[in-house]
Amino acid sequence: MPKKAAKKAVTKRPSKRSGAGRPKGTGKFGCETKVIRVPLHLVDEIYDFIRRKVNR
Repeated sequence: MPKKAAKKAVTKRPSKRSGAGRPKGTGKFGCETKVIRVPLHLVDEIYDFIRRKVNR
């Protein structure tokens, strides 16, 4: 009979400190943001697009 795999010990992550970090809505645009992943070959084009929209 095959041996059973030993269970790994589950370590509990410490909870985040309340109030830690920058408050939401205090960035350059005054609103919440979202991180997105884009292909590397499009990064420069996206930055150019954003600069054109922001510098109107």
